[in-house]
This record gives sequence, structure tokens and C-alpha cells, in this order.
Amino acid sequence: MISGTSMTIRGCFFTREQYMELIYRGLTDKKGRVKILPPAIMKPQRLWTGKQVVSTLLLNVIPENQIPLNLSGKAKIGGRAWVKGLQNRIPGSNLDSMCESKVIIRDGELLCGVLDKAHYGSSAYGLVHCCHEVYGGETSGKVLTCLARLFTAYLQLYRGFTMGVEDILVKPQADRRRHQIIKESTRCGTKAVRAAFNMPETASCEEVQGKWQDAHLHKDQRDFNMVDMKFKEEVNNYSNEINKACMPLGLHRSFPENNLQLMVQSGAKGSTVNTMQISCLLGQIELEGRRPPLMASGKSLPCFQPYDFSPKSGGFVTGRFLTGIRPSDFFFHCMAGREGLVDTAVKTSRSGYLQRCIIKHLEGLVVQYDLSVRDSDGSVVQFLYGEDGLDVPRTQFLQPKQFPFIAENYEVIQKSKHIDEVLSKIDSQQANQHFSAIKKWQAKHQVSLPREGAFLLYSQKKMARVREQTLGGEITNGRDPATLQLQKMWCELDEKSQRKYLKRTSKCPDPSLAVWRPDVYFASVSETFESEVENYISEWNAQNSSNYIRSELSCDRLKSLLHFKWQRSLCDPGEAVGLLAAQSIGEPSTQMTLNTFHFAGRGEMNVTLGIPRLREILMIASDNIKTPMMTVPVFNTKKAHKKVKRLKKQFTQVYLAEVLQKVEVEESLCIEGKLSKHRLYQIKFYFLPYEYYRAEKCLKPRDILHFMETRFFKILLEIIKRKSAKLESFNMVNTRKATRKDLDGSSGESQENQAPDDHNAEEEEAGRFVDGEADEGDADATDAKRRENQEEEVDYESEEENGEENGEENPEEEEGMLHDDKQTEDVEEADQHEDNSQTNKGKRPKLEYSTQLRVSAVMSSHPSIVNYTYDTENELWCEVSLKLPLMKAYFDLSSILKSLMQNTVIHETKGVTRCFLNENTNKKGEREFVLNTEGINLPELFRYADLLDLNRLYSNDIHAMAKTYGIEAALRVIEKEIKDVFAVYGIEVDPRHLSLVADYMCFEGVYKPLNRFGMQSNSSPLQQMTFETSYKFLKDATMMGAHDELRSPSACLVVGKVVRGGTGLFDLKQPLT
Repeated sequence: MISGTSMTIRGCFFTREQYMELIYRGLTDKKGRVKILPPAIMKPQRLWTGKQVVSTLLLNVIPENQIPLNLSGKAKIGGRAWVKGLQNRIPGSNLDSMCESKVIIRDGELLCGVLDKAHYGSSAYGLVHCCHEVYGGETSGKVLTCLARLFTAYLQLYRGFTMGVEDILVKPQADRRRHQIIKESTRCGTKAVRAAFNMPETASCEEVQGKWQDAHLHKDQRDFNMVDMKFKEEVNNYSNEINKACMPLGLHRSFPENNLQLMVQSGAKGSTVNTMQISCLLGQIELEGRRPPLMASGKSLPCFQPYDFSPKSGGFVTGRFLTGIRPSDFFFHCMAGREGLVDTAVKTSRSGYLQRCIIKHLEGLVVQYDLSVRDSDGSVVQFLYGEDGLDVPRTQFLQPKQFPFIAENYEVIQKSKHIDEVLSKIDSQQANQHFSAIKKWQAKHQVSLPREGAFLLYSQKKMARVREQTLGGEITNGRDPATLQLQKMWCELDEKSQRKYLKRTSKCPDPSLAVWRPDVYFASVSETFESEVENYISEWNAQNSSNYIRSELSCDRLKSLLHFKWQRSLCDPGEAVGLLAAQSIGEPSTQMTLNTFHFAGRGEMNVTLGIPRLREILMIASDNIKTPMMTVPVFNTKKAHKKVKRLKKQFTQVYLAEVLQKVEVEESLCIEGKLSKHRLYQIKFYFLPYEYYRAEKCLKPRDILHFMETRFFKILLEIIKRKSAKLESFNMVNTRKATRKDLDGSSGESQENQAPDDHNAEEEEAGRFVDGEADEGDADATDAKRRENQEEEVDYESEEENGEENGEENPEEEEGMLHDDKQTEDVEEADQHEDNSQTNKGKRPKLEYSTQLRVSAVMSSHPSIVNYTYDTENELWCEVSLKLPLMKAYFDLSSILKSLMQNTVIHETKGVTRCFLNENTNKKGEREFVLNTEGINLPELFRYADLLDLNRLYSNDIHAMAKTYGIEAALRVIEKEIKDVFAVYGIEVDPRHLSLVADYMCFEGVYKPLNRFGMQSNSSPLQQMTFETSYKFLKDATMMGAHDELRSPSACLVVGKVVRGGTGLFDLKQPLT
């Protein structure tokens, strides 16, 4: 790369001897005469440029009978790199014209630009790629070989390459600026933390630190993550400033003379990040996408203060490799390095297993001779591969950006591909007629109509009359007698009358690809390609008419050339497209880092990403995904905007801790006689005033009290009971030594318990998928253990959620549970009305009566509750007294209360935990609001059709989409979801691969995973056995008497047959005579 760049740079000249030597070095195996070019400079000495050397090679490598190619492209080195200083340009002149970053080849001669990685590296549309496209593989191989020889020779004989300290030094002025920015950056910490908590400028450091500490120790890490994000934003600004000050212009030597920069820019080795870390600063160290974590003490490393505001304590390294870094910085740097290594080691097994699963499922998918993609048992998965039948590697030159290249090289391609002979034999009449028919229909029906059928038109006309004649009767199969009569009449109509209705409902003709096979009928292309070709040809015509010299190429010739190119790009029969699709998803998945946390937008919505999400979609096809969400745009009207804010409040979950101000617990001992000893707890709950949460939560103080009385006390007592039972059991264990009998008994018990478990194991396995790889299973087992522990802790949460839904819908039932029927509720209602109408005197007795009722209801709900009072005026507090038996083990009630309050949900919409309103730009470029929810409840959203644009609703839960909208919609969701997972890492996978995988997963009409449960429906027992759990599949196949046709690749390999794919797809007929 370096040699090529410095050789083709302007001002690189060779004498005749040097020129000849380099040419011969490049063309060692050339037979016959070598064409050479005249020198570029005649006087005072004949000199050839480096560009001419490359041109000579090209002209000699291109076969004798072919025309040399034309190419306009870009080099990897951008135009800005060549700017030496402040340019005093002639006004109106263009920097890009004749710039070295623009590569122009005309008739095989390199006229302008340098050749670097973009032209003979592994990049698309470079010199080598274009040669391959026009002349085929042999010529492009030769070009690459000759260039390699030539550049090596140039490096050995004339240039040489070395790198010294000079290349990384920075000018004194830039260095001073660097120090100044570093000094400023040490003060940005407090600002960042204040911004994260929305605190005023006046807040003292102690306050800010206290807030930060609370966020760090709080269970919900959202605020703490905000601090991280703000820090990163601040710090990134400073690193960008330092890089600007030092990087291109602050260096001692500038670009072409600076060998390190030459290496990086030309794409030989290294990246700009490396050069910046050497000469500017290391920047922010990140672990798992965040700053280094804080220990429990609030320090990141022992050498810093707790909750230190300086960016360096959070892993911002201002040192550089040129002048060295501090020990703490070095430690952070090692943490990041270690994480990279561990990540790579762990990642390979995960992505490897994912790839194996996809490959074993898709291995039999092959393109057949009718262009359909079928599995090895002959079932059709796609009628045209990738929905247009094109082979992915050949689609690169069918992009509209590459049309000019094809037009420029028309004569070259015409000669190398013998186009004249081909075009004279083919006829594009059918396809052209079809396209014109579609155009005609579209011109006629410009407004897209809803679908209309002939029977629909008929019933609109006749319905009223039939209704008059047939009077009411009972409904059969959901249809009334009039409808049944109408249906009967339609079936009895003669063909002529039916045709009259059918004619009026003419639908748009099918696309050409669906009617005419693209391999047999010329010019039968996809509609997008056809429209792109039309657009390009109209542009080309406009250009051509404005040019002085008319092109010899006619429009029709250019169009048929593009159509010919399309037809030559169709996928060949026998292509193992299933394996290609599997590899195209498996290979990029190895590049995705494992544990990155990605927050969309303002660090609010957490999304599962990377390999875990891919496994969720492809391997597990799980019903309950980790982060389900829905997005739906809001209509652009004032009314909708107003109402949707209320809807957002309604969808947001409210925890008890969010509306509590404080809780007071008083504890006392109560001894009545010798036997009954009790602990008395007086717990007083203070709630926040309504104004505090009115704007964000869909709750009133009354609802909170109601919840406390009907649900919360019960849950609390239930937990206390469980906790004390647990402590009792621990004490029992401590006090008694185990005897031999105990041990025998326990082992016997465990065996007894195991027997029925085995019976359920099969069913359970069908319910929960465990990976078939050792470390996978291990990971899942630990997950399962953790989940069980969580379930133990959070049991009450699920209980109260169930109760919660009832509470939302019918409070009466709740009251009924409290043996108090409907009285309390009614009294409360009456009480509310009286508030408005009567004077204080009249309402006192009633109020007291309702209070007594409520108190007695609470006290009767559980024997341990001995007293209950509440704030009858503002409903802002309530107090409960509990009487619990005295135990040996003491437990802390306040900690139980604390955890319970953080986990208890007072108000929620089923399935939805949080809700956001974000502003987006839609396809037309208009601003619109989008409602995003965490959690899924589609039927709930359907109730708001007047606010939300439900036609554009989207959810990432594939099962929910399949149940609601059908399997075709789910198929599109699978494609989009996989695409989005890769897009986060900047990886693009061709949609043809994704559509094939999605089609295979949904082709049985249900969404099936690519694991051993998806394998059960496979028709080849040998393929099942070579996947996983061989014994189980073998046993099933033997018991069911299944037989294998030996058509799947696995089965063929097992018995040593030729696989039916590639060149093994066809049989040869032997002439026997």
C-alpha cells in the first residue's frame, strides 16, 4: 500500500533505465512484445511518472483482443489530506478537480489520483474489482500479481521505508494548547454530575456528592447511569478538542513525508485511534460500554477519594504513549485490555454454537432449476431466491451508483461478453408489454383504492332489496338470513353477469417477476430495478443532449445492456443458498462485542443487543423476551397530542416507594402473663402531597390509601410470616446434630422425589430450551438458579400484581374479600358527594361512620393487626399496629418494609412497565411524536385508535406480532430485528440472506426456533441425529418406523453419497451405444 501510494504520487519520476526495469519486474511472465508509453517529460531529460508505470502494466495485462477500461473512483486518502497550508484558491475553482484523491483511468491509462487500499485492497469497486467485472477472474488475478511485484520492486530498489520518533512528535505550540485543555478538563466533573441530576449551579459539592452516593447505592441504577453518560459527553468534547489541536496540522511532519500518517491514511496498517493514543491522549477508558465501576466505598481505585469529581478517577486518561502514563491510568488501561481478551474468549463459543445451529437447519436449501429455493425433501421455501432471484456477490454492479461505470465501459463489455450475438437472439417483448400494462393501470388508478371484489360490488347493489324481502330470522354461523340469501344468489348468477362485475374490479397486474421467469424471458426484472434503470436513462439522455459530442450508444442499447447484466446476475441452480445465509449471519456475529449495554435516546430504554438478542430471535424463538417494547406514532393533531400525555401517565407503573415521604417504625415489647409475649410494631406511613406526583403519575391519595388497606398490609404480614418460618428452620438446624438415620432418610427422600421429576423432565424440556453445548448449558443453569432465587424473593410481587389488576377493574370485589361487602365503597362514594354539598356539621357523623367501617375492615382482614388509623382530612398518612409473637431470632422490620416498598406496584397497565414520548422525523421529513412502551399489551393500544396511528404500530415481540397480525407480519419483523441487531455495530447483512432465514423459520405457518425443537419437524432422521441428542432422535425414528430418503446433505455424508447441491445437483445421461 505504502509503495503504491508513494509511487503514484505527483512528482515521482523515473529515467528510462529505471522505467524499463520496473516494467520488466512487473511483467516477468509476459510473452511477446511489451507496449510502452512515451515519456511524460522530454526536456531536459526524458522522464516517466510513477502513474505511467502502472498504466503500462495495465495495458499489457489486459488481453490483446480487448479494449482497455475506463474508471472514475475515489482513493482512500481524502482530499483534505493533500492540503498543504492555507490555500489561496482562485475564486470559483473546485478543490476536488484534478485532486490526488480522485482516481481517473481512461483507456487503461491512470491520469489522476493515487492508488491505495481502495483500489487494490479488499474493497468494492476498486481497480481490481472492476477488472474482474469486465474481463473476468484471470485478468484481475494477473493485475493483482503484477502490481504486487512492481510495488515490492519499487520499495526494494528506490524507496525503502522507515519510521522514527519524528513522525509522532507534536509542535510546541500544539503541545501547549494540549496542556491547557487538559487543565480545563479537570474542572468539568461537578458540572457533569449537576447536569445529570438537574441541580442548580449554586448547589454545594457536598450536596452533589450526597445525591451521587444515593444514586450509586440505589437499587435502580438509572440515575447513576445518567452520571456516567454526562461524564462521557463532557470528556469526549475535551478529547476531540485535544485531537483537533494536535492531529493533522500540529504534527512535526505533515502527511506525505510523515511515514506513520502515510501508513494509516493509505490503509496499510493502523488506524487514526492508534496515532492519537501515541501523540495526543488515551482518552476515556470504557468497560462494558461504561466508565470503570465504583466500589462499595465510592472509589474507583483505592488511590482516589470517594465520589471524586475529577474525570481521571473515572478512567479518563490524559497521558499519551509518547510521554508515558501514570500508574492509576495504566491500571485502568489494563482493565480495558483484559476485558477485550476475556470477551474474545467467551464470545467465540457463543457465536460458534449459534452459527452451527443455523447451518444444520439451513444446510439443505438449494436453488433448483426452476429458480425456486427448496429444502432437501423438495418443500418450497421461496419461489425466487431472496425475492428477486439474484446472486448476492453479483448484485454489486447492479446498484444505481455503478450504472455510469457500465455505460462508460459499454464497448469494453460489448466485446468481452459478446453482447451483440446474445442480444440478437433474445426477445424482451413479453416483459416490456407487462411493464407497460402495469404503468397503464397505475396511470388510470392513481389513488390507491382499498381492495374491491366482484361479490362486494354485487352485494352493495342488491343488499337493500334482499333485506326488505327477508325479514329477521336466527343467525347461523354468524350470518343473518339476508346475507346467506345474497351469497346463494351470487353463486347462481350466470358467468356473463359475473364477468360484468369482475371487469369493474380489475386489480393491478402482478409484477413481471411473478409472471415471467427471469431466466427464460429477457428483461423480466424486479420493479425497483426497472424504475432505477428508467431514472438513470432519462438522466443520461439529458446529459447526452447537453454534451458537444453525442455518444454512439443509444438508449435502447444501454437499457438492454443493463437488463443483460441483471439476467447474468441471477443465482445459478445448485447454489447452496442456505449455507451462505447461515455463514452471512454467523460470521459477523463473531465481530459483535458481547456485553455492550446500549441505551436508545437519553439512556432510558434498555434494549437487549448483540449475541443474546440473536439467540433470542433465532435459536430460542422465546415467548417472553427480555426487553419487549412497542412503538406507535401519534396522530399530528392538537387533540391527540394533549390526550397522549395523559395516556403516557396511565401506562407508567407506580411503585409505592415513589409516593412515600417517610415511614416511622416504633417497636415495643408486650408481656401479658407468663405465656403470651409479643412484639408490638407501630408503623406510620407518610405519603407525598398530591402536587408532587400529579404531573407524572395517574394516581390520587385516595387510591394509595385504598391500596394500603386492601392489599399492602396483607402482603407485609405474609412476608413476615415467611421470613420468621425461614429463621425458625435455621435455628432448628443449628441446635440438633444430624444422626445416621437423618442422612439415610434424606437420601431416600431425595430418591423418592426424583422419580416423579424424571417423568416431568421431558415436558419441562419442551417448555424451556437448554442449549446443547456444555458451557451453554452451564450458563443457562446458573441463569435458572438465579431466576429461582429471584422468584423466592419476589414472590409477593407477582401475587400483588395479580391482585393489582383486579384492584384496577373492580374495587368492590376487593372489599368483598374483606367480609364487608359493598358498604364501605358506597359510604366512601356518598362521603365524597357530601364533601361538596353539605356543611361540616352534617357530614361529621357520616364521616365517622365510614371511618369506623374502614378501620374495622382493615382490622378484621388479619388477626395480627390490632389497630389502624388514617388521615381523614387529606388522606396523607396512615398508621397500623401489628402484634407479632416473640421469637428467638430477631429480624429487622424496617429493611423488610424498605425492600417491599421498592417492589410493590400500586398502579400499572397490564404488561407495560414504562412509557416514553419521543419526537422523530418520519419518511416525509415531518416531525412527529412516537409513543414507546417497555412491555407489551397490544389490545390495550387498540383502544386508542383515535390518538395513535395503529397502521404503523411495531413491536419487537415476534410471537405477539404473529398472533395479532399473522405469520407474514412476523416474518418481516424477524428480518427487521436481525438487521437492527447488526446495525448497532455498523454491520450490514444482505436482505436476501435474512429473508431466506426468516422464510425458513416461518414456513410451517408458525414461528419455529432453530434448535432441537425446530429440528423435530425435519423429514430426514439422519439430519436430526447429526444435530444434537442423537440417541433421542434415533429412538424416535426407530419406534415410529421413519425412513430417510438420503437427500439431505447430512444423510449423504453419513452414507458417503454425493451431496445434491452445486455440481452434484444434476445427473449425467450416459450414451450406452
